Amino acid sequence: MSKRYQTKNSLFLACLIGLSTNVFSQDKPITDTTKRNTVTEEIDVVRYYKPVLADAVKIRRSPDLNDTKPFNPRINYDILDKRLELNSSIRALEAQKLEKQKEEELKNNFAKLGFGNLGTTLGQLNIATGQDEALQAGFNVDHLAMSGPLNQQKMSRQGLSAYGRSIGDIVVLDGKLGYNRNTNYFYGIDPANSFANPNPEKQRFNFIEGEGTIFNRLDADDETALGYAAKINASLFNNAFSAKETAFAISGGASKALNKFTLGANGVIDFTTSNDVNYNFKNHFFKINPYLKIGTKAFKFTVGVNYVNEFGANQRINIFPVANLDLMLIKNYLTVFGSFGGDVDKTTLKGLTDVNPFLNENVLLRNTVKKIDAAGGIRGTFSANIGFKAAVLYQTVSDLSYFTNNFFKSQKFDVTYFAGNTNILGFTGELNVNFSDAFNIDSKINLRQYDNSAEHAWLLPGFTLNSTASFKINQQIKLEGDVYFQGDTKGIISAVGPFPNPTSLILNIPAFADLSIGVEYQYNKKISGFVKANNILGKEYQRLPFYPNYGINILGGLTYGF
Repeated sequence: MSKRYQTKNSLFLACLIGLSTNVFSQDKPITDTTKRNTVTEEIDVVRYYKPVLADAVKIRRSPDLNDTKPFNPRINYDILDKRLELNSSIRALEAQKLEKQKEEELKNNFAKLGFGNLGTTLGQLNIATGQDEALQAGFNVDHLAMSGPLNQQKMSRQGLSAYGRSIGDIVVLDGKLGYNRNTNYFYGIDPANSFANPNPEKQRFNFIEGEGTIFNRLDADDETALGYAAKINASLFNNAFSAKETAFAISGGASKALNKFTLGANGVIDFTTSNDVNYNFKNHFFKINPYLKIGTKAFKFTVGVNYVNEFGANQRINIFPVANLDLMLIKNYLTVFGSFGGDVDKTTLKGLTDVNPFLNENVLLRNTVKKIDAAGGIRGTFSANIGFKAAVLYQTVSDLSYFTNNFFKSQKFDVTYFAGNTNILGFTGELNVNFSDAFNIDSKINLRQYDNSAEHAWLLPGFTLNSTASFKINQQIKLEGDVYFQGDTKGIISAVGPFPNPTSLILNIPAFADLSIGVEYQYNKKISGFVKANNILGKEYQRLPFYPNYGINILGGLTYGF
């Protein structure tokens, strides 16, 4: 390569020298004729040929401009059926696996023991199976007793119960068996000494109940599922005198979902017989409630019929239209609801003694008919931890029961019924605040106004407030408190005397408030202690005429989990 380059350079220099010499010799004038004929030396310069645009004239062939035949090349395409992979998206992050945490060992059993200043004794024992998702069973024992400063102002409650549940893939079986024994004395006194009660009688209630339930498990995503449930209940109740009551009931229901519609029906057949010295009262029911439900996530409407057939001592048939509405205005925050219907409430000895344990013998039994039972209101949440509910209700009730003091034994109560219809206008409000275990408040207020032919709604309070609260100071100390307030009420002693002007005595029961507070100390995961003071205001108020409360009651004890 370098040799060739040197040769070209030499030739180029030689040509330049030759040209320079030839030009210089022509500048001299020719004066000699001999020299004019002299042949001069010629030098041929050879160099690299580089064609220029003017060389195009050498092409003598012109293109044929009249040739318009189109040229269509044949092209074969080989299309690949291949998915386009987009690598521009952000790759999902892989979650780091956490170390397996050791499950907290929960206590299935616990025992509680306490003592108080009024001779109060408290005992509780709960024994249950472990954390089995298919089988649950347990056994409970409860005891509470106390004595007040008045003559035979005593009460005691004992309970034994066992339960079991089997959870299968298709159905769930549930059963329980229990026995309760309540004892008290007719210790009622009149500060004005209008009657004497030197030796209060002892009352005792025994109640045995067994119940079995079966229902199927439904898939929440199955919009055409068939649901069903059935229950058998049997009970026996008696007191220390001659009252006795037996009950046997079979109830059940079924529903079939059809897309956004649900067809269903609930029914019950109930055989109840109440006995006392002067009567044997057969109070049997047959109820059936077919219904149609239309529902979405924000709207639910149910319409149906409530058919009630009373047979036995009572022979009566009632048919009531039933409707319910739920409308969500703001998701998870505000819902409007309403209901309209009617029903027949069975009056039983067991139900009456749960409200008033100081009943007389041979109390009158009569079922209460709710001819109109309408309610409407709102419910929702202010935030994730605060819920509320407010409702207005209106009822038209016939044979509404109330308690009156017996004229001859004022420490005992008879059961009487308002004549005709009683119209009830009321308001119910609820507030629930729940910040885990740190702070909780549950409050409920009830207002009732009774309109009937009687002078007052005897022993039926027009205003009640019930509130409970708990506050956890730290992991070991927890405070609890509750308050119950009841407005003024009126009582009446049964009217006696010659017809048509029998005499009666109206009793005033002042408003009262019962405030309780307690503290619980968690020593470790197994042992904790508690102290609770009831009725700390120390007011011996009366819920029922002639029966003052027990006063201040301080109770303390230990709880052990195992």
